[in-house]
Amino acid sequence: MKTKIPEIIVLDTETTGLNPEEDRICEIALLRIREGEIVEKFATLINPEIKIPTEVSFISKILDDDLKNAPLFCSIVDKVNEIIKGKIILCHNADFDISFLKKEFKRCGIEFPEIKIIDTFLIAKRFFNFESNSLSYLSHYYRIERNIEHRAEDDAKATFEIFKIFCEEIEETYPDFMEKIIFDIFKTQDKVNSTNEKISKFINEKKEIEIIYISNNVKNDNKKEITKRKILPLEIIIENGVKYLKAYCYLRKEERKFRFDKIIEILDN
Repeated sequence: MKTKIPEIIVLDTETTGLNPEEDRICEIALLRIREGEIVEKFATLINPEIKIPTEVSFISKILDDDLKNAPLFCSIVDKVNEIIKGKIILCHNADFDISFLKKEFKRCGIEFPEIKIIDTFLIAKRFFNFESNSLSYLSHYYRIERNIEHRAEDDAKATFEIFKIFCEEIEETYPDFMEKIIFDIFKTQDKVNSTNEKISKFINEKKEIEIIYISNNVKNDNKKEITKRKILPLEIIIENGVKYLKAYCYLRKEERKFRFDKIIEILDN
């Protein structure tokens, strides 16, 4: 692999349910990765102070008895904060883990730190065409050995292995992808607004631009193709809740619709 992976912290949590307002974290794993290797690990069960539903225990195999002597989140929050503060956090479905972490920090009266995110779930969704983007499916698809699924440390390790594979596959067609998959959770909306303003400006100016765009790969059903397109932006439209840029495509010699979330980069020459 040619792509240099920056130092990252791989995060995974197990929870008592799906609602961060009512449910709690019952296990956390944080793996520090440097030069492609795990150099530090923090993993622990956490007493959630509520009962674990039977259906959750069935999946994770974590029982109430396993947690009664585990630390409360507030007793480890400083350690978690120290590990993740100012770092790039690698997750699978970051919205889930980060929403729970933010809520736990708030319960402890601690301000959630500034971090950046790489999300293998979003990478899978954006760059590939898998039947499912779940961690379990991707692990089985890539034949990643697992000790016990739905446990924080094992899921974190699987996330990192999948990320390495994604890096190898994406760099073949888009060597500069790394900087495009790291996003700041505190500035994401600002970036979206900036993109909207930029494209609206090009539409008003009737200016031709180039975009780096992800489209379906006709030769490989599971993989998408990254291409450079010269276009003339015409209008921004929303269909079925999905935002598109309607534009004249010089490659296809016709008007096309480009999904906003598939536009990696806008090249204003």
